[in-house]
Amino acid sequence: MSDERRGTERGVAATAATTARIASRSFWHWFESHHVDSLGILVITLWLTIRVVEFALDFPYDMETKLSGTEKAAIIAAVMTPWGIMQALLVKFYMDLKGKNGPAAPSPG
Repeated sequence: MSDERRGTERGVAATAATTARIASRSFWHWFESHHVDSLGILVITLWLTIRVVEFALDFPYDMETKLSGTEKAAIIAAVMTPWGIMQALLVKFYMDLKGKNGPAAPSPG
């Protein structure tokens, strides 16, 4: 009886392993064909850009000291210049991911 039980358990474990392998492959195929990684980079870049611009525009005006227009512009430039470089790197990373993944493949019908 224990031999029968072991054979059944092996069958269930093997079936579960095969199902997991097939599901994993189909998930990663979908993930790559829909460019989820590059889309995520693009969404994060846009969200961070909005937050950095909000901060750069709010910070000089929220300070309690009286800043001149030139000082406010200098603060905005000091925040936006490094962010512009970072944004360019993120867009380059996005384009490299799109180039690596190639054009979107048609979904299997």
